[in-house]
Amino acid sequence: MKKFAFVLFFLPAMGAYATESASDLFTTLDQDGNGALTKEEASVDSRLAAVFEQMDADSDGQITRAEFDSFQGN
Repeated sequence: MKKFAFVLFFLPAMGAYATESASDLFTTLDQDGNGALTKEEASVDSRLAAVFEQMDADSDGQITRAEFDSFQGN
């Protein structure tokens, strides 16, 4: 019975994390709300940090919403 209660407690939280959209991730990471992610902001997510330079299409040191969305579409 305890295992069942444990699963019921954590299942909703796990589902919410798994269904977070890419757009929500961008908004969450954009701490200053300027519509672009700096390398520092992106470093919070290891997957994003690993591909930062690839996503930064114009090599200006930040990932704009358009660059982020474009990369997600690949």
